[in-house]
Amino acid sequence: MKESCFQAEFQDVFIELPRPALKSFIHKLLQAQFRISWRHENKDVELVIKSKEGEVTIPIKRPNEHLTVIQLHELSICMEDLAILLEELITETKGRAIVKTASGGWIYVSCFDKGKIVSVMKIGGGEKAEMGSYRTINKNRNPMEEIDPEVKEYMLTAEIDYLLMELVEALENEDGNEVQTIKKELRYLSEEREKLKHYVKRTASRN
Repeated sequence: MKESCFQAEFQDVFIELPRPALKSFIHKLLQAQFRISWRHENKDVELVIKSKEGEVTIPIKRPNEHLTVIQLHELSICMEDLAILLEELITETKGRAIVKTASGGWIYVSCFDKGKIVSVMKIGGGEKAEMGSYRTINKNRNPMEEIDPEVKEYMLTAEIDYLLMELVEALENEDGNEVQTIKKELRYLSEEREKLKHYVKRTASRN
């Protein structure tokens, strides 16, 4: 059972995200049932992540068409699953950050450099706890299995929206191969969404 008092602070965050890494991160957010949207401002984009527990906005810089960068002075997160996913992203992309996490009476301060935890400080709490206890996701469970069909439909729509953004960039860059790849993915996702819509309608009519 998750602690209701969970709080994480990410400081001095720097993450370089190639497109595949960003796409993978978005997919994990959707699998974890977060609702996402995008805000555009000039060349920068803000990724807005929402759940019943709260809302977080992550600014994303785009120095070129192949790379995105997350650079933050400070970010507070009360959603444990999101904090875990962001820590995993830092590790996978060899990023750096200072992460202060309060959970179950303990405060953990972890310093990441080149994706590795180089130092840890633990403050407060009662009995001794393992550092990894608050950072572990149950990877044996397929998160899609327990998702309501209407939520799955939203996830597919969000993925389509993201691919449409990539398609616009590919068209602007006149990258024919990338355009065809994205179009193929869009066709597949659109077909899956239509199948899901029909399934939801049939289920509703039976009830």
